Amino acid sequence: MELDHLRTFCQLAEDGNYRVAADHLNITQSALTKKIQRLEMHTGAALFERGRHGARLTQAGQTLLPEARRVVANFNAYQALSGLVADGTKGFLNIGFGISSYQLAPQFIARFKNTFPNVHITLNDTPSQHQLKALLRGELQISFNRLPVSEPLKGMVLASDHLVVAIHRSRKVAKSDIWHALQHHDYLRLTPSRGLGLAHQIDALLQEHGQSLTPVQEANDIHTLLALVSADLGFTIVPASVKHIANSNVRFIPLQGMNARWDIGLIWNDHIESPTKDQFVRFIARLEEGS
Repeated sequence: MELDHLRTFCQLAEDGNYRVAADHLNITQSALTKKIQRLEMHTGAALFERGRHGARLTQAGQTLLPEARRVVANFNAYQALSGLVADGTKGFLNIGFGISSYQLAPQFIARFKNTFPNVHITLNDTPSQHQLKALLRGELQISFNRLPVSEPLKGMVLASDHLVVAIHRSRKVAKSDIWHALQHHDYLRLTPSRGLGLAHQIDALLQEHGQSLTPVQEANDIHTLLALVSADLGFTIVPASVKHIANSNVRFIPLQGMNARWDIGLIWNDHIESPTKDQFVRFIARLEEGS
């Protein structure tokens, strides 16, 4: 039994006339008759009574018509959906983001959703190293993360971030002699496993300046770390992009050096097929070209 035969059945039932139905289907009456005969052979029952007034459904035809219409409608819906999925305008995206893209990722995602509301997006706050592994396994389709990356991952630079010292506003720390001044304050840091990229960035900057800092306390997330600084329990080194989640008790002092700054942007796996991922990448690229 073929779907085309069911379509023919539904059309003839709607028109009640072989000539009219053949015109609607853009086939000859002879071809239409053969399709109905094949369907009746598969069904094992006559579906139409043919007379002077056209084609009238038999009892079997009346019983089978609603189900035939449902099958045809479902297939038409499947075809329409598959077209949307194929061009990336319907589907899902699992997106990861990290410390440096707290503001960046939601802004781009909101603009994408305004244009493609039928794409379901799950946003995951995940350590950078876990994001890269998830991209390679195909568990994430998109990542907002630090750059550069290695094949098969691809990246698009969207912004940059830099390291800053976060310290209580009451503490008098001169920018001109910041490393000496920080020796008199307790060092707080993010647990390295929660952000290996950030930990390596800080270590590289400390080595560049010939500095060594021993943490007196660690925190598992940036919010807790900034809360400790706000309570005047010490200072920390974080990306400047976290300023928006800190309260007014925290002062931020930019750090200088070759290792103080890095690029952040969009990352995806070029070897994993995903039309919605491709649509997202094209969309962000267009936004960047127009900015």
